[in-house]
Amino acid sequence: MKYDGVMDMNDFWEGACMYTEVFLESRAVGQIFGLWSECVGERDFPYKALGMDEVGRLLLEAEPGVEKMTLLHESGRAFASGSYMEGEDRGFISMVLVAEDARRKGLGSEMLAALETEMKGRFRVRELQISYFDPINLVWEIPGHPGCEHPNSPGVELASPAYEFFRATGYREFSRQNSYFRHIGDYEIPMNIKEIEARLNADGYFIRVYDPDAMDGMSDLIDHLGNSMWRKSILGEPLPADGGRPILVLVKDGRVLGFAGPLDVEASGRGFFSGIAVDPSARGRGVAKVLFAALCANLRAIGADYMTLFTAEDNPARRIYEAAGFTIVKSWADMKKEV
Repeated sequence: MKYDGVMDMNDFWEGACMYTEVFLESRAVGQIFGLWSECVGERDFPYKALGMDEVGRLLLEAEPGVEKMTLLHESGRAFASGSYMEGEDRGFISMVLVAEDARRKGLGSEMLAALETEMKGRFRVRELQISYFDPINLVWEIPGHPGCEHPNSPGVELASPAYEFFRATGYREFSRQNSYFRHIGDYEIPMNIKEIEARLNADGYFIRVYDPDAMDGMSDLIDHLGNSMWRKSILGEPLPADGGRPILVLVKDGRVLGFAGPLDVEASGRGFFSGIAVDPSARGRGVAKVLFAALCANLRAIGADYMTLFTAEDNPARRIYEAAGFTIVKSWADMKKEV
């Protein structure tokens, strides 16, 4: 739902903290935009510079199945934002931002506590997370690579003061994520990967572009993997003939046993990456290495300059990315708190 003006701009109190819930009201959006712009480029705020309309859409404008909440301090020098996906018992803390001249006075902790209270009361959540499941995607720039960016932040950056801030306010770490980067303008499929693919072909496994009319098993595979995000990004993708993006799949006897993609190049030159998955029955053959190499090669062929991705620190898939020349550029903590 989109709000075009002030809706019950009531003041709330949390201890000594006076704040207002913000909707798409130009003065308040302007204050939030001003704070965002002031902090862009700081070590603990690596996010991309955005226009005022973009900040408003990102933090305030509801999306189908997603509600957002932003609280602005009466001084206009701090705000806290979060989100909630319908049908879940968890919410997400997207950011707590305090102007430099208002820091170290307890304002960030007060704004966070206010947001926690409001989200628990309105959405009846039992847990709040700072994780890659947050539907508010905060774009950040790759250090040392101007113009290269990643479309979301999977948690709290370990090297930032925000990590200790959330720890001090009761959030505990439940997973670590690493963000990887590689220029792929010079990518070539290594000879050892070509040899693995040749062996797979000999055994009846082939990499193809997904065609639901000629292949089955994709829905079963995603159900087995239990990833709701893939159900949306993979199964929800239209066919190329209908304007959708191609998805690379591993098939044997017409059945899908793995996928990677969709194939797409973003405006920044980033090769899109939703994920890679392999059915348990096909693992142990090097399938994931072949799928990922095919993805990199195809993205390069359609004009991608670079790729970014993230994966859990304990995910064996990281070895595939590292073997392909990807390096870690940031590390993150997924954190949560019961409320």
